[in-house]
Parts: sequence; structure tokens; C-alpha cells
Amino acid sequence: MLTDRQIKNLVATGKPYRIRDKSTDQSTRGFGIQVSAAGAKTFYVEYSFGGQRGHFYRLGTYPGLPLAQARERCREIRNLIDQGIDPKADLERRRAAEIAERKIQEHQALQARATANYEDLVRLYLASVDNETTRREISRLLDKDARPLLKGKRVTDIDSADIRAILTSARKRGAKRVVSMLYVYLHAAFAFAMGEEEIDGLLFPLIGNPVAAVKKPESGMTPCSRVLSKEEIQGLWFALDQDVDRLSPMTIGAIRLMLLTGQRLQEILRARWDQLDFDEATWSFSREQTKTKRPHLLPLTPMITDVLRTIPRLGLLVFPHSRQADGTPEREMPFRTITQAIDRIGARHGLDPFTPRDLRRTCTTHWARIGIQPSVRFLLQNRAVNDIEETHYNLYDGLPEKRRALEVWEHELRGLLTPSTEDERVELTQTASMRGSPRLAT
Repeated sequence: MLTDRQIKNLVATGKPYRIRDKSTDQSTRGFGIQVSAAGAKTFYVEYSFGGQRGHFYRLGTYPGLPLAQARERCREIRNLIDQGIDPKADLERRRAAEIAERKIQEHQALQARATANYEDLVRLYLASVDNETTRREISRLLDKDARPLLKGKRVTDIDSADIRAILTSARKRGAKRVVSMLYVYLHAAFAFAMGEEEIDGLLFPLIGNPVAAVKKPESGMTPCSRVLSKEEIQGLWFALDQDVDRLSPMTIGAIRLMLLTGQRLQEILRARWDQLDFDEATWSFSREQTKTKRPHLLPLTPMITDVLRTIPRLGLLVFPHSRQADGTPEREMPFRTITQAIDRIGARHGLDPFTPRDLRRTCTTHWARIGIQPSVRFLLQNRAVNDIEETHYNLYDGLPEKRRALEVWEHELRGLLTPSTEDERVELTQTASMRGSPRLAT
């Protein structure tokens, strides 16, 4: 029976040789040690399998594998053989399993390093949003309500419970509309990432949108029906005259252009002087400038032209930001500058509250009242199209029809805004304040 002393005394002979264990223990039969030509000592077990003799299985190298452990390892191999399992095939299977497991672990480690986190998701999603105003609004909402709960989290670790927690936090402070917008923006961000899988070297291995598993909240918005009456239009116009020392020419001009054209405030504020052709009496809106991503051509009527000429040229933009830093790209006047001005005008002159969108609705409603056809109203306000023909084939700008419509509207406004005396002008302003704002169906 092999002993440690015997094994230690085995020496190299220049040729490999084997020493068999002469134990009567059947569980270790075939056990022995091989000495290489250089003197390395390796335990082995010799066995028969599948009717063939002379199979050898390496157990380990001495002294790294002690003699007692080598015998235990031999018993394990013998047990496999007795069960009809070839130990070499079993070793190959285990090695393959270990390699596969190692690859899985390496892949998981790589994913853990490369998988995007919440900040990556928001940054890349915002970069895909073309509209700068919308981009700023999304960033503001997510930074206030979502970032405190999701900061640093990998996108694969964000689940529906996280989304519910964000919405619940906003809901508790009574921000019903914010809850709805958070849902929409977060859903859009994850939907964007799921369609890409990898962006800028960052992985988005998402198997589902965590926001989709959360019930969509109510919009928090009630149908709008605020339309300024003829008297309120008069009162607003004359109020702007009276506030000429309080408001900048750009602010007054933006509000009047909304009344004269029915355009979206964001699109008016993005106007550039090179888009205004006073010789051809046209105002061009690029597709990057419009909400619908369609270019838009608006005619300039005399009243529109008069308003534009009251605005001083301070740069490329018609409505530049009042706090433009030196050396930075020009920014347009913030949306809130106009909304705040409207609130103050209403408070000073007794007008019921209204918003820039209400002015757009006011134009649409009064255009319908004076007989401007729906198709022309549609063209004038560059509304979103929902059919293939209008989206891809019909590129007619309708400029003659739009010009005639705005001339009709201008004639209507001139009739409203031309009192015969100064006393009548003051009376009109006071009347608008006392009457309030009747709601007209849109």
C-alpha cells in the first residue's frame, strides 16, 4: 500500500514509470501514481469501461493533491464507473458547464458595466426630442419628480413599483396634470430605448417597458372652451396700448400676432427676421420650427406687417431672450414671459384669465363665425394631418386662400378696433372688463 514516505522517495529515472497501490480495498482498485521522466508525480486510476481495458484517469499531482485526498477522489471515480458513467466524459461535461457558466458570468459583468442607468436613458431620450421647448419641459419634470427616486439605477433594475412611487409622490401634492405628463414622458423614454438596444456604446437590454405595467393616469386636463368675445378682443388690444410703458415691444407684438394670425405661441417666438419677406408679404415657418414638422407659409396682411415693424431688430431672432449671454447662440423669448404678461394684463384691466392657447382657439372660433371654411382654417393654423394624402402627397400651401381669409379677419378686427372717439375707446375697455368673458362653443 502506497505511503507518503514511499512516494517522496520515488525518483526520476529518465523514463516514465508507474507504481500501483497494492491495497485490498475494492473501492480504490486501479489506484496508483506515475512518475514522469523529469520526476513529476501524478495520481491516477486505471479502469475498464465499455468492455475495454486500459483506461487511465488523472486524479491530480502530488504533493498538491495529498495521498489521502487522492484515495477519496479515486473512490468518487470508481463510484461513477459503477454507475455506468465514464469519468472522462463526465469531466468533459463538467468542464463544458464551467466554461458556459464562466461566459455567462463574464457577460453579466460586461452588461453590468455597460448597461445604461437612468441618467443615460434621460440624456439620450432628450437628445431625440426635436422641439427645444418640449425638451426643456420634459427635463424639468423628470429632474424634479423622477430623478430623486431613480438616480443611478440601471435601466434593467427599474420596475413598475418605481414608476408607481414616482406617480404617487406627484399625486400626493395634488399635481394631477404632472402625474399624467410624467407617465407619458417616462413611457416614451423607455419605448425609445427598447427600440435601440444599444446607443453610444450603452446597453439597453430591456425585455419590457416598466411604465406599461402601470395603469395610465387621467390626463388631469379638462376640455378647454375659453374664447374671448368681441368685447374682450377690443379690451385686450386697447389694454396693450395702455401698457406700452410696462411691456416690451416684443411682448406686445407676440400677443397681437397671436390674435392676428391664430398661430401657436411657440412657433411665433421662434421666428427669424430672414423668414419674413415684406416684399412678397409672406412669413415662412421651417419644418424644424413647427409642431407638425411641416413647413408653413403665412401671408402678411397690413396689420400683421404693422405689428412686426414695431419690433426692434436686436439680432437674428424676432423675439430674442432678454438675458442673452455673450458668445452663446441666440435663444428665443421664453414661453412663460408671454403667459406671465397675459396674467398681469388681465389683472390690471379686469379681463377674465386666458392663455395663449385660448387666443388660438379664439381665432378659430371667430373665423368660423365670419364664414372662413374649415379647410382654410386648417391650412392657416398648420394643424396636424391624419391622412396619407395630406401627409405625403398634397403639398399645396394654399397661400391665396389663406391670404383672403386673413384679410377678412383683418377687416373684422379693424371694425372692432376703430372707435370713433377716445372716449369710446375707454368705454370699450371698461365694457369688456364689466361684461366678463362669455364662453363660446368651439
